[in-house]
Amino acid sequence: MTKTIILGAGLAGLSAGRCLQAQGHEVHIIDKGRGVGGRLATRRLGGARLDHGAQFFTTRGELFTETVAQAVEAGAVSEWCRGFAEHDGYPRYRGTDGMTSLAKWMATGLDMQLGVEVDRIETVEGQVQLLAANGDPIAHAEQAVVTAPIPQMLQLFDRGNVRPDAELDSALRGTSYFATLALLAVVDGKPNIDEPGGMQFDDGPFTFIADNKRKGISDVRALTFHAEHDYSLRRFDDDPDQVHAELIDQAAPWIGDATFVESQLKKWRYAGPVTPLPKPTYLVEQDGTRIALAGDAFAGPKVEGAFRSGHAAASALL
Repeated sequence: MTKTIILGAGLAGLSAGRCLQAQGHEVHIIDKGRGVGGRLATRRLGGARLDHGAQFFTTRGELFTETVAQAVEAGAVSEWCRGFAEHDGYPRYRGTDGMTSLAKWMATGLDMQLGVEVDRIETVEGQVQLLAANGDPIAHAEQAVVTAPIPQMLQLFDRGNVRPDAELDSALRGTSYFATLALLAVVDGKPNIDEPGGMQFDDGPFTFIADNKRKGISDVRALTFHAEHDYSLRRFDDDPDQVHAELIDQAAPWIGDATFVESQLKKWRYAGPVTPLPKPTYLVEQDGTRIALAGDAFAGPKVEGAFRSGHAAASALL
């Protein structure tokens, strides 16, 4: 049985794991986080439940549509709405208990090792090795899927001995990401947020605002504000208390007569690629090993793009 290690338990890694395991591979997934999902992220705050990463997803391709239909049948995914400012007929889906519900459902039956920090990746005598900062081995296998954001991926390669070919290396190093600062707020009262509890913006201080109660994932009124990309990048490393206060001020028109009960600032340094690479996966072959690269920076920045990239990476290793 072929063994594959997968670095990253976000949607791309889970998609790759499900595909490989279905084809009889032994799969081992490693992630530094305490839970699965990556930017499919849901958290508790003051008795409320809030999505603070990806807010919803759509389906276009046959494979992802079939997978989501299975998740709906299993109770892990629900339809939120069919448009925000306008009703366009296309379903927008959410995790039934938050976006992590989809990730948890996809992770069922997969071998996981969470809360593990990988320092570098090396290839030695036909084995891909994941190593800790002190040099201790974490895992090894004949092949691997790496789904970390590209800047982190390159750090793992550079600290180890993985060397993509010159063209791919240049493309990877030329990939940039936008950041997102998220204000999470539990409020008392009804805010000025339109039905169905989500608002998208092309300009202004926020790109998206969600009322998690009307969205259907929280019994307590709680709001998610995603700051616009230029502001998020410019203020990302600034004093968090000042940024937090600024975002509260900027949120005032949508808070309306409601009052803040509790709030929190969350940060996504690698929220999405500015320009995705053209292919859903790339293969690095070295020392008799194969490493497939995947994630939302490969041919599709949306939730479905990450899913398709993971599946493409797995298919490249079959």
